[in-house]
Amino acid sequence: MKVRREQPAVYLRCLTLLVRECKVEHNNALKDLTDEQLESMIEYIETSLAAQAGRSVKLIEGTIEPTALEATAAPALEPPKPKSRLMLAADAAVRPRERKPRKVPSPAGT
Repeated sequence: MKVRREQPAVYLRCLTLLVRECKVEHNNALKDLTDEQLESMIEYIETSLAAQAGRSVKLIEGTIEPTALEATAAPALEPPKPKSRLMLAADAAVRPRERKPRKVPSPAGT
């Protein structure tokens, strides 16, 4: 990947254009099922849960003890890190460009 190493801004722009082309579709498979299929699925889930409930379950009892002192002061917020030259170049390459209005030629004689 020579472009990635030598021209990261161009590389990121290509990746961005590829991602924009991806088409994502949501599909709800449950809407396509018939009532009989839904009822059989519910029955299967109920029998599976009943079988799991019949198994031996290990219960661990105990209490929670604090291990560290609670902080009394709010944590200090760190200032944001400045962007590197590489990230600034990538942002500039991917960012949509401002549209400049076209110069409309004025009618002759005015």
